[in-house]
Amino acid sequence: MKKFYLIRHAQSESNAGLMVRPNHQIALTELGRHQAVKLSDWLYQHIATPDGVFVSSYVRTHQTAYPYLDKIGMTPTQMDELREFNYLDYEHIKGLTFAQITDMADKFWAKADSEYADSPATDNFADLVARVKVVRDEFGRLPDGDYVVFTHGMWLGMLMWQLMHGDSPRVFDMKKFREFELSVRPKNCEVFVFTMDETYCGISKLRVRTGE
Repeated sequence: MKKFYLIRHAQSESNAGLMVRPNHQIALTELGRHQAVKLSDWLYQHIATPDGVFVSSYVRTHQTAYPYLDKIGMTPTQMDELREFNYLDYEHIKGLTFAQITDMADKFWAKADSEYADSPATDNFADLVARVKVVRDEFGRLPDGDYVVFTHGMWLGMLMWQLMHGDSPRVFDMKKFREFELSVRPKNCEVFVFTMDETYCGISKLRVRTGE
């Protein structure tokens, strides 16, 4: 059996309403760094010798993972496919207010076009669907064991969405996904266990207190 402890990164600058840099460079806040330390204590208590640790290519997952990696003396495997859905070009939103950015995001989702991208530098919805499927397949090929994965909120929502609908065309329904994702979006440092074996594949949430 394989168990993947899936973790949304600690509080980031964007979570705090600070749109100060491109998505992949967004860092943790002071609260986020505190959360990451508390999370590392919990992880070390429950998974002191993981069979592997994965991070996305975005800074905030590396920063969240660092205190835990420091405790266990491991180097993570970076998987770009674990990164967050980057659907608004930073060049289009820099200097805007949070309300203005939210309005742009709402308009993106209202298009409900899985092939539409804000710019050549950003993802379309079909990209997110494909990336999560790639990770599912790669995880399925790993040997049995316990793995720790630092990723992002919307990425986790898409994983849950795919577990609900499989690989049917329903996974491309952007409006339904958006409603679902907003209803289940993990809190910062929230931990989910994704279990896989030959007969079962499912996900459940754990109670971990890291401070708000």
